[in-house]
Amino acid sequence: MSRQLPAVRSPAHLDSRGVTVEYRVLGPLQVLADGEPVVVPAGRGRVLLATLLLRANEFVSVDELVDRLWEGAPPAADRAHKTLQTVVLRLRQALGAANCVRTVSGGYTARVEADQLDLTRFRALVERGEFRAALELWRGPVLADVVSEALHRDDVPPLLEEQVVALERRIDQDLTRDTDVLVPELRSLIRKHPLRETFWAQLMLALHRSNQQAEALAVYEEVRAHLADELGVDPGRRLRDAHRQVLGGEAPAGAVPRQLPAGVPHFVGRERELARLSEMMDTRPGEPVLISAINGIGGVGKTALAVQWAHRQAERFPDGQLYVNLRGFDVQAEPVDPFSVARDFLAALGMNPGEVPKSDDALVAAYRSALAKRRMLLLLDNARDVDQVRPLLPGGAANLVLITSRNRLSGLVAREGAQPVALDVLDEPQAVALLTERFGADRIAAEPEAVRRLVERCAGLPLALGIVAARAAYGDSLTALADELDEERLDALDLDDPTTGIRAVFSWSLRSVSDTAAGVFVLLGLHPGPDFTAIAVASLAALPMTQARRALTELVGGNLVHLGEDGRYTQHDLLRDYAAERAAALPAGVRADALRRMFDHYLHSAHACWQQLSFNIPPTVTGPPAPGVLLDPVRDVDTAWTRFEAERWVLLSAVERAAELGADDFVWRVMHALHGFLSRQGHQREAEHGHRLGLAAAQRLGDFDAQSIMHRRLAATYINSVRHDTAEFHLREAIRCARPGGDVLAEAHLRRGLAFSFDKQGRYAEALDVLAEVHPRIEDHHDSYEVGRHLAAFGRAHLRVGDGARALELCLRAAEKFAETEFNGQDEGPSANQENLGEVYLALGRHAEAIASYERALVGWREMRSASNVADGLILLGTALIAAGDTRRARECLTEARQIIEGALDVEFELHQLDRVRDLLAQAGGEAR
Repeated sequence: MSRQLPAVRSPAHLDSRGVTVEYRVLGPLQVLADGEPVVVPAGRGRVLLATLLLRANEFVSVDELVDRLWEGAPPAADRAHKTLQTVVLRLRQALGAANCVRTVSGGYTARVEADQLDLTRFRALVERGEFRAALELWRGPVLADVVSEALHRDDVPPLLEEQVVALERRIDQDLTRDTDVLVPELRSLIRKHPLRETFWAQLMLALHRSNQQAEALAVYEEVRAHLADELGVDPGRRLRDAHRQVLGGEAPAGAVPRQLPAGVPHFVGRERELARLSEMMDTRPGEPVLISAINGIGGVGKTALAVQWAHRQAERFPDGQLYVNLRGFDVQAEPVDPFSVARDFLAALGMNPGEVPKSDDALVAAYRSALAKRRMLLLLDNARDVDQVRPLLPGGAANLVLITSRNRLSGLVAREGAQPVALDVLDEPQAVALLTERFGADRIAAEPEAVRRLVERCAGLPLALGIVAARAAYGDSLTALADELDEERLDALDLDDPTTGIRAVFSWSLRSVSDTAAGVFVLLGLHPGPDFTAIAVASLAALPMTQARRALTELVGGNLVHLGEDGRYTQHDLLRDYAAERAAALPAGVRADALRRMFDHYLHSAHACWQQLSFNIPPTVTGPPAPGVLLDPVRDVDTAWTRFEAERWVLLSAVERAAELGADDFVWRVMHALHGFLSRQGHQREAEHGHRLGLAAAQRLGDFDAQSIMHRRLAATYINSVRHDTAEFHLREAIRCARPGGDVLAEAHLRRGLAFSFDKQGRYAEALDVLAEVHPRIEDHHDSYEVGRHLAAFGRAHLRVGDGARALELCLRAAEKFAETEFNGQDEGPSANQENLGEVYLALGRHAEAIASYERALVGWREMRSASNVADGLILLGTALIAAGDTRRARECLTEARQIIEGALDVEFELHQLDRVRDLLAQAGGEAR
């Protein structure tokens, strides 16, 4: 079986004469034999070799080569063909042991291995997403030393386009890291490619992320004028998206998500299934294609097949690829909630968390609307059942969905017209081909009986074959390995267990690693998944980082653990199940100590992140972690956001596991720390479920303070979901639980929540009453910031009942209290209070003061990167400017607000706010209603 995606190795291929040969076309034409340059004949010899290498392993006819070598004006046919033969002969003689030119009927071909040619390696690296490594293969102008007008006209430009596309993708990756160093590079690129919109958009985002918003907006104006002058067109979508991101003050996201995992490096076989998938798409142009069951048993290679095919088709979906592991068969965690996945996908598409719809129906509608505008490929991996998949099926006819599952998902076939593709185990020739790919044809030929036994023991499962191949890579004889595996299989034999064979492979492979690595593997059976970091493993196993990394490297080498491109580790479901089996047999004390270390690692990490994202809230974790626990420092807000995003599913899974094990203190404290992140990112379902677990844990502990906190967190979640009756119940319960401790700040915080809920329901008098009850007990408290938050809410309540004078007095006092503190920009209190002041001043006709207040509020919203609040703030400021008669500035503010709203994917938000903005623009003379 031939490889469909070549392994990217160092260019060291031995030909039949034992010579290491490499061919280079990504720069001057070069041929190397054992690292030494081979002189290629000048003139037509160079043109011939370059032409053949650019189409390596493809047939090129004599007529085409004659036309190329003589630039379209060849001599008589007989003479030309004979002269071509002479050119070929001289080229072969010059290449000697490095000769790759082969004669085929009617033409010639360059027969080269994938790792011999730099162009093939470049394309393989690009397909895997390793763009920086791919670009490092380019050595200068392509084939600059080959004189051929036709070659540089027809063959070189497409190569240069591939290089530029790879460069764009590399910069997309780099935009998530250090953006300062990108700015000079991108300025150089836009001078070199002035009409390449992607580079302009990337420059805008790089400037924006380097805190140079004004410069980013100036770049947009420059390219808009340039496109209009040169082409008479407006900026395209990528530029418009970048403009909206800069205007909205939001953290810019990559315009095109590319979430596919890296392909399997040694993928063989499956030609029939790959062809079936391609045939489905090619025979249904313009229709969404749902492959419901790339279905089959665990370990059969469903994910590998789906990822392999998806990478091949990725370029047909220019708007990107989305991927999720739905964890449908993970015995240690619940299947992933599809509505949570929809939120994550919307975030990947650029939606600000504040605009994500709260209800499931509105969420799915927004998700499908977003995909209806795009041409995307979705890979929904490891689905449990039809119900888990249906909410994620996109709208629009230009999307393709791949679904893998151990189940057949027949409901999708019947109702949605899905196309099933059943995947069986590898047959013997395919299994042998996989092993041959891993350790060479010579070893296979030398021990055929051992190969047959290994293939038989692995039952055609690629997962098991990969583990066997990893063992064989250390040089042991295949016969010895087969003997060992036979013994392991007999020891593990269970006639009632169909997984005996693969479990024997796991056990046998585990014996080949060090005791430390084997111990780490077993302890990973306690980890909730879905992935983990080296420092988490070091904490779990109480190892120094160097030993933990060494152990993980061993496990990766043995195919027992997988290292992803993001530096995080995962395991196949069957390996996780086996590790959990082994962990269950550990002594109870060993398990308890490891679990405590793991829980402490995640608790202290989450708490450190929460402390960065909160303001003026005392820590709830003050003691040290258990001995052996290691922690990464969380130095700033950006690190906290990144860490929470990376660990979200792990933390939520850990909460589930801790609740099952009765680790109640961990449950409520982690959910308390997670609340701000989950709330701001729109993960309401996870927040509700986790906070309910936290409340139950606090009740089992009999801890009134913890119960009050969890009631408060639940109330905030229900307010965000516009479920005010339920929120009111939890707020009153939180107040009741807080009273035994006598904490007036906690009570005031809860009463503000209750007042906010009443305000949203139009119950203004009740909002005022609930705040008035606590006012005498907090107004003279020493905590200036908390007093400021209370006064701001109390002032708003007076404003709502028509008492503008009292409202102004309270809001001004609140502003004074906020000014007394060193605010970190991560709380909405000061900005919300400035909006209250703006509203009071506007009602009193004090326009200049209203404008100044709204401008101060807007600065705060931009600092918090809250696009929805920025849009609202611009609308409020625009309203005040209209009242003051400054229609020019009003139009500027309202136009910016409209651009932010139009960039939102929440249809309900968009329509409601757009109507409001259009009315105001009409008043400002900027747009007819």
